[in-house]
Amino acid sequence: MQCPACERQTTHISICGTELDVCQGGCGGIWFDNYELKKFDEPHEEAGQLLDIEINSNIKVDLETRRNCPKCVDIKLMRHYFSIKRKVVVDECANCGGIWLDGGELNKVRGLYPSEEDKKIATENLYNELFQREIDKENEQLYTNKNKQIRMGNILKFIH
Repeated sequence: MQCPACERQTTHISICGTELDVCQGGCGGIWFDNYELKKFDEPHEEAGQLLDIEINSNIKVDLETRRNCPKCVDIKLMRHYFSIKRKVVVDECANCGGIWLDGGELNKVRGLYPSEEDKKIATENLYNELFQREIDKENEQLYTNKNKQIRMGNILKFIH
C-alpha cells in the first residue's frame, strides 16, 4: 500500500492478530481498517511496535493537505477530531471507514482517556454541558403545561 502522507510504500505488520500498514522508515503513519483503531486506542491495550515506528526526520509531511484513501480509488480522507477533547485530528475514509494516523498520533490518542468508561463520562459531561439547560427548560415547560391541563380538566368537571 502507498502511504497517503508521504507516498512511500508501507510495511505490512501484524499486532495481536490485526494486520496493519505502517510507514516504517518514512513519515511513521499507520493505516487502520474499519474498527481496527478501537483495538489500540487505550493505554491498557497492547500496541507493541506501533508505539515505536521508525520515522525519517528528513521526510516533511504537510498536515493540512487532504489525502487520498489508500484503499478506495478517488476518495479523499475526511479530517476530524478523534474525540471531544479536540486535541488529535485524524483522517478517515467516508467510504471504507479506514483511519490514517500520522506519525506519533497513536501515542496522543492513547493519552486522551485511560479507559472507555472515562471516554463515556467525558462525552456525557459535554452533552450535559451543551444541552442540559435546554432539557431542563423543556421539562419545566412540560410541567407547566401539564398543570394547566389538570386545572382546565378540573374546571370542566364542574361545568359538565
